[in-house]
Amino acid sequence: MNQCESKTGGICAQVATWKQSVHAGNRETGRLLFSSYWCDEHADRVVKKRKQDWSEPARMERIVPVVL
Repeated sequence: MNQCESKTGGICAQVATWKQSVHAGNRETGRLLFSSYWCDEHADRVVKKRKQDWSEPARMERIVPVVL
């Protein structure tokens, strides 16, 4: 399991549940630059921040199934 990569207010100790892929050029067809791993809380912050900045939405993929 990957750990959340957030360092906002200290290092996050939660297990990563989301993977963000950043590509050069076109979103899925461009070369993969890097991947980041986020917990639910920090993934939500990334998405909200990008909306606030009028940036293209973050490409997030859930890597841990939802447990109900």
